[in-house]
Amino acid sequence: MSASLAGILLPEDILWSDEFTAWKVGQSVKTSLTGARIVQESALQAGRPITLESQQDGSRWVAVVSLATLRQLQALESAPRVTPMQLVLPAHNDGDRTFSVLWRRGDGAAIDAKPLRFAIPARDADLFSITLRLMTVTG
Repeated sequence: MSASLAGILLPEDILWSDEFTAWKVGQSVKTSLTGARIVQESALQAGRPITLESQQDGSRWVAVVSLATLRQLQALESAPRVTPMQLVLPAHNDGDRTFSVLWRRGDGAAIDAKPLRFAIPARDADLFSITLRLMTVTG
């Protein structure tokens, strides 16, 4: 079992923090000219949020990446995409799950990263906690 995004290896123990959050129904709420609330709901076919995060467990960090991996992810994120990327995550019991995803930029930065240890200049072996914001797409 492994985790990867567009061929870039990710820590397989990276946390999908919103995996069990409801997302299948979209809702639009507006106020009419008379002041009445207009609520519309519909089933969503895509757009499931996938937020992947490093986690701190006591005094140690889980699912951190090296500066070299962070740079690969930043290069992947730095240009608009026409085609989806493939995200592979370990399944709950065995095997892998594959998703077609794009960066989710509407909720802030698509990638957040923080060094585990402050050092100038940063070296390729330095470790970073990361947050990757993605969403599923059809295709």
